[in-house]
Amino acid sequence: MIRYSKSCSEIRTYQYVRRGRYEVEMQAGAVPGTISSFFTYAGESGTDSHYEVDIELMGGTNLLHTNVWIEGRQSPVDIDLGQYGMSIWSMEKYAFTIDEYGVIWEVFSRYHNQWIQVRRANKTVSDYMQIFINNWISANPQFPPSYYNGNPVYAKYRIVRFYSYE
Repeated sequence: MIRYSKSCSEIRTYQYVRRGRYEVEMQAGAVPGTISSFFTYAGESGTDSHYEVDIELMGGTNLLHTNVWIEGRQSPVDIDLGQYGMSIWSMEKYAFTIDEYGVIWEVFSRYHNQWIQVRRANKTVSDYMQIFINNWISANPQFPPSYYNGNPVYAKYRIVRFYSYE
């Protein structure tokens, strides 16, 4: 059995926010078995206090994993970025908006030179959350691919923005 020393990185805000527009320009650490993300989070995982809105880029795939957690229950959808001319291996722009009706995810299409809505979840987010960026190793079989080969991986973040609606 080969053992790798593993480390992950994370940056988070001290401030808790809720309704508004969240934008990131990032390039995933594209090694299989890793996830690069931009998200909001509050509460304790696995409990009714867990609220979260995710943009996760799955290393080794060209998938944008979107998810919203409300009171510990999730609603995930994976989106193939190739249909928008995008790649996790390039610096790309992603966004989500939390409003009184739910969550909208968008990607910036260079083909159309504009933001394009890729998902709408009519799930009301009522809790205030911290903003996070991170890069981590997934050993979860629900996230393809779940095997990490030990190669170094680096995610790059150019811009992180939040525009409050409250």
